[in-house]
Amino acid sequence: MNLLRNKLLLLIITVLFTGFVHGQKAPSPVVINGTLAEKGSYTKIYLDTLNSQNPWIFATADITPDGKFRIEASISNTDIFRLRLDDENYMMLILSPGENITLKSTEAKLGSNTVTEGSVHTQLLYGTMNELQGFESRKAMLNKQFNDIQSSPRKDSLAAAIINNFNETDSLQKVALKSRMNSHPASLAWIFFVDKLDMSNDFDIIDKIDAANFKTYPENPFVIQYHQQVETERKTAIGSLAPEIELTDVDGKPRKLSSLKGKVVLIDFWASWCGPCRKENPNVVAMYSKYKDKGFEVFSVSLDKDRESWVKAIAKDNLFWPNHVSDLKYWKSAGAVTYGVTSIPFTVLVDKKGRIVAKKLRGDALENKVSELLK
Repeated sequence: MNLLRNKLLLLIITVLFTGFVHGQKAPSPVVINGTLAEKGSYTKIYLDTLNSQNPWIFATADITPDGKFRIEASISNTDIFRLRLDDENYMMLILSPGENITLKSTEAKLGSNTVTEGSVHTQLLYGTMNELQGFESRKAMLNKQFNDIQSSPRKDSLAAAIINNFNETDSLQKVALKSRMNSHPASLAWIFFVDKLDMSNDFDIIDKIDAANFKTYPENPFVIQYHQQVETERKTAIGSLAPEIELTDVDGKPRKLSSLKGKVVLIDFWASWCGPCRKENPNVVAMYSKYKDKGFEVFSVSLDKDRESWVKAIAKDNLFWPNHVSDLKYWKSAGAVTYGVTSIPFTVLVDKKGRIVAKKLRGDALENKVSELLK
């Protein structure tokens, strides 16, 4: 249930920032008949819609003394809803017009153990969640093992084994998820699992899911939001020409990424307030020192919002290359928006022809790729 609890907040926030309204179709009734194994003190159950500026009650029903309820509501489009006993006891439903659904809870809480019939998309959602939970549990265990060995004299060798197991588990999880997605590409269920895939490395399946959903549910705000993210990624996919970035440097003079064409360029999105970025800076400095005379350049795009902090960080970290730019707009930086940057540090490696050849590389993996391109 925790897997979906985090997604619910994401979905609500997403809708807050989308101004889209569903096209109107003739509504059709959806009927939900349910049985609660343990009703406790609950006397009512609520069906909430998320397509508003806040989740709001769409329909409600009384719960009989023997734990039964019946909700009937008219909907015009397939959409995501929340079936709720209270704010801590709920499950997500993906409902389509005309469905006749039965729910049977096997315990006191609604969720992954609730048996659902009559809703294809809800069954996809919870079937996938239950399958992935085994992988999530194993990854959580490996994370704990990694933290527990930090004081061990054998830390390095043990850590390598744990990281290898974690990566293997993550790969198997992706295989399982992709298999389910391929079997039924057009489903709002996949909105809940987009963070389990990497937008760059898993773009083929992401593109397939987006195309199927955008064709089937073109007016759904969650689908529209995701489609926009996919379209941004398409413009910056590996193999594509790197989109232009033109921003001002520390002296207020404009600098263009395209002015460096003919060199291997690392576009480095960072900020003075970003701890991991500052930790990575010595590696970038060392790489620039090693390869700057062989045709390598760094184009640093700062997501700072304070000029003084930005300039001080450049000096303190000895980032001595000339191409430092920023519009001081934080996450709304034009460069970050163009490249779909949602976390930093974020790197994009561009070859001498101006094409993107790698993304998100750091450390040895980044240097090895730079060395390869300069041969």
